[in-house]
Amino acid sequence: MKTLVLGLGNTLICDDGVGVYTARACTGRFDGLADVREAELGGVDLIEMLQGYERAIIVDAIQLEGEIPGTVFRIRPDDMQITPRLASVHDIDLVTALELGRRLGFSMPGDVVVYAVQGEDMVTIHEGCRAAVEAVIEPLAREIEGLVKGETKERISIPLAGRKRNA
Repeated sequence: MKTLVLGLGNTLICDDGVGVYTARACTGRFDGLADVREAELGGVDLIEMLQGYERAIIVDAIQLEGEIPGTVFRIRPDDMQITPRLASVHDIDLVTALELGRRLGFSMPGDVVVYAVQGEDMVTIHEGCRAAVEAVIEPLAREIEGLVKGETKERISIPLAGRKRNA
């Protein structure tokens, strides 16, 4: 199965870079079973990056109210909603990008998992993540390695679907 491991984020904005740092930690782990890429993009640009892959494993930062920094959520496209209104094509979300790519006739991944890491600091200009977020990069890279290789590895991620938020 042609697989892409894609780390998204901005390494100049503290915890927003966790996806990129995790992709870098994944480099060299897959014995040719997956391509590893990093990007500071979103929206319609995702279509080009994802096309031609059967499976995509995406890592990005997230900021949910009341969640503990460093928590890793595992999200499937069915857990997300399509963007109801767009200000521009740069605003489209992952689900919309996948559907648009398919409607345009591109070969888009049928198997997509997003690892969303709860950030602590998503505004400070600083290279590197805060300690709680930094601590999950290596364990998450091992979990992704297990997923790509079809091996059972210890999971640090939890499903976001149906989760009750901390108060």
